[in-house]
Amino acid sequence: MTTHGDIVLQAQGISKSFPGVKALDDVSIILRSGHLTALLGENGAGKSTLMNIIAGVFPADAGEVRLGGKQVRFSNPREAREAGIAMIFQELNLIPNLTVAANIFLGREPMNHLGFIDAARMNREAAKLLGELDLDVEPTTPLGQLRVGQQQVVEIAKALSTNARVLIMDEPTSAITEHEIEVLFGIVEKLKKQGVAIAYITHKLEDLTRI
Repeated sequence: MTTHGDIVLQAQGISKSFPGVKALDDVSIILRSGHLTALLGENGAGKSTLMNIIAGVFPADAGEVRLGGKQVRFSNPREAREAGIAMIFQELNLIPNLTVAANIFLGREPMNHLGFIDAARMNREAAKLLGELDLDVEPTTPLGQLRVGQQQVVEIAKALSTNARVLIMDEPTSAITEHEIEVLFGIVEKLKKQGVAIAYITHKLEDLTRI
């Protein structure tokens, strides 16, 4: 049982190079239960690269990641999600011609006893998440009909739907309205109280005084 303040995730000695650039050189970070850890720095500093390694988007060249004290190595984001790590990407990772609900539960659709997708349950659960985020759209709406800020809220709902114990937010307020930001910050406070460890990438110092 994790208690408030316990180490949930620890990355040690992480290095990563891409052609022509060393993005990370021996970087370490600790994420704790019920705490928000902010990552600040200019573009190219390696913030998103570090989080992408933790979230299974690509492997580190060196170093290790420990989740709950055990070393983990993810081949893809799905493996990370199944282990309890969710990431809200700055670049939207959504499919415009699918419905809002289908995007939220893509690859994790609830099934009925016959092995088919339980669309009614999926829409109900999506509607509940959208309600928590104060997004007034029907879960059956094609995603492409939403403006970019609303799509970002759907991306947030997708991450929240996994009930993750580690939540990574990469510039989550970059495309959303002031009202949507207020709702998001309320969700952040709720998640902290629930013991979720949050990593928060931002350029906006004013965000941090509030969360």
